[in-house]
Amino acid sequence: MLSFITNKLAAYSVVGIMIFTIIFHVLILTGVIPYEITWGGRLKSYEDMLRFETVSILINITVILIVAAHMRWVPFYIDRRITRIALWLLVVMFALNTIGNIIAVTALEKTFGILTLLPAVFCTKLALSKE
Repeated sequence: MLSFITNKLAAYSVVGIMIFTIIFHVLILTGVIPYEITWGGRLKSYEDMLRFETVSILINITVILIVAAHMRWVPFYIDRRITRIALWLLVVMFALNTIGNIIAVTALEKTFGILTLLPAVFCTKLALSKE
């Protein structure tokens, strides 16, 4: 089913989407994008925004590191069984995030549903790979 997607394409795509997402969260942190239109419109204060955005950026960095470790792009070794488990956890996280985006209050977040569905597909490809 996912044979037309190479592991390299899947990995680079996840990393690219995560970098884009980090930039988006930095724009929220700096006030360029108002936090009221993010997180399904549920953030009630500046402090909430700081907490949520910081956690989001850390999660995105973690996703990049998991993919990089799985692809052997890092100078240290992590067993592929561990990265494969982490990738399956990411599939679940991205799938749930996609559902959350679809039912979000704001139109902006609804459009981000595709940006969470794609990493779910790409992480599935990486988790299923035998390489």
